[in-house]
Amino acid sequence: MRHPFDISNLRQVLCTALSGPQMLAFLPALCLSAFWGGGEVFLVICALAVPLIYAIFGGFGRWSEMAPLDRLRGPELHQVAQDFLEIARQNGQTTACFQIAIPELEKIAHHFGPDTAEESRDLIASRLRTSLRGSDHVFSHGDTRFTVLISPGYRMRLDSLIDLGKRLQQAAETSLSLAGTTQTLTACVGIASSLHFGRTVTADIWLTSATEALDEALSTGASATRLWSDRLSREHRSHQTMQIDLVAALDEGAIQAFFQPQINIRTGMVTGMEIFARWDHPKHGVLTAAEFLQAARDSKQMPRLGRSMLLQAVTTLHEWDEAGFDVRTISLNLSEEELRDPDLPALLGDDLARCRLPAHRIVFDIPEHVVATANDDVIRRNLVAIAELGCGLDLEGFGIGGCSVIAVQQTPVTRLKLDKSLIRGVGSSEDKKRALHAVLAISERLDLPTIAAGVETLEEHGTLRELGCSTAQGFLFAPPANASDTTLWLKEREASENRPSTAQIRRVK
Repeated sequence: MRHPFDISNLRQVLCTALSGPQMLAFLPALCLSAFWGGGEVFLVICALAVPLIYAIFGGFGRWSEMAPLDRLRGPELHQVAQDFLEIARQNGQTTACFQIAIPELEKIAHHFGPDTAEESRDLIASRLRTSLRGSDHVFSHGDTRFTVLISPGYRMRLDSLIDLGKRLQQAAETSLSLAGTTQTLTACVGIASSLHFGRTVTADIWLTSATEALDEALSTGASATRLWSDRLSREHRSHQTMQIDLVAALDEGAIQAFFQPQINIRTGMVTGMEIFARWDHPKHGVLTAAEFLQAARDSKQMPRLGRSMLLQAVTTLHEWDEAGFDVRTISLNLSEEELRDPDLPALLGDDLARCRLPAHRIVFDIPEHVVATANDDVIRRNLVAIAELGCGLDLEGFGIGGCSVIAVQQTPVTRLKLDKSLIRGVGSSEDKKRALHAVLAISERLDLPTIAAGVETLEEHGTLRELGCSTAQGFLFAPPANASDTTLWLKEREASENRPSTAQIRRVK
């Protein structure tokens, strides 16, 4: 490690101290000296010439320090960060690091090629500079991320850093015009101020902290901003541990498929089962999918998790067939990450052929937002190809999102899955009953059957039957349970002469 007080460091410190608007504090003294030595003429010359000369030589912004973008893509980032920290520490100043991610740049590279993506990154970097001083630095690294280092200064309060973050975000989110199209951008921002760290902080810790804040912003949603704190860092480390544990759990087969029956409302017969992922975590107990899906997304394990659920479900379905249970279909979620894989239809076809299961017995739940915003050619092709395999497609969450009727008609959906928020309390609320009736009328016009999720009471069941919903699932019939408990439930139901049973599966908490 180089000594903090070597010659180059001293030169950097002197340059910082002798540049900036604070040096104009000496202007009155210079003007007074000029007046004493040469009279009013020298006073006027000094008052006009000194600020002009100072500006020309970069005293207000150290323009000469602003390197072109192509010089700022490498190890120099770490060096500049360490220099800024040392200058701030020695002068009692504050510096800040902004990490910015623009996910859409990955799609631009995919659709328009790497050269266009590179030009887009350069343009965004130029836009970021417009919100900065000449002494600040912009770095581009990776396909989607930028780092902005703010040169040391005084009075950098947290509220002013957040305001600067908003300006950088606005600059980064300015849309791009590419090949006759308008590309809308979203930017997430993570901020780490040197105020949060002690005097011994290193550039590695500082930059890593800004990355942690950015990762938290990305997990929150589009256009989010997060400021680093000790609490955020602890949560981030916990999330990273969860990702590592998840990979190990998939290796060990610790994530199990749980099954919830789907019931024909008219006949009371079991028509299918929906699959839910459950993880028996050694420290946290049994986790629902909602508790670890973000870790699966961040660790790029969604395709692997989905395939594990499919293979477990198919194995169990074969066992039920051999036992004589009439379970016609199994339904499981297909994530957006999986739908973006151009090889997905071929992989599914190979798995189904290997398992010797007819494709029509598999139904995939498609998130409504994927259909509502299906402007991705890969997703559209995959949905069509999956339907051509013979698999069913349930549109999940229909009736509460922004999915238009036209979008539904343009997608090979085979059934509409009504969100549980539409069902909850429908038996006692006329407003909810009217809303549900309207949604069911749309499904009838589209000639698509419906399945209601989250049915918990007899009142809800009776209203759904009255309004013409064909299928339902929920705790009224049975909660999700593992394969052995679900098999026991099927046996008890069969023994009750196919009448609606009150048998319940033990709920695993």
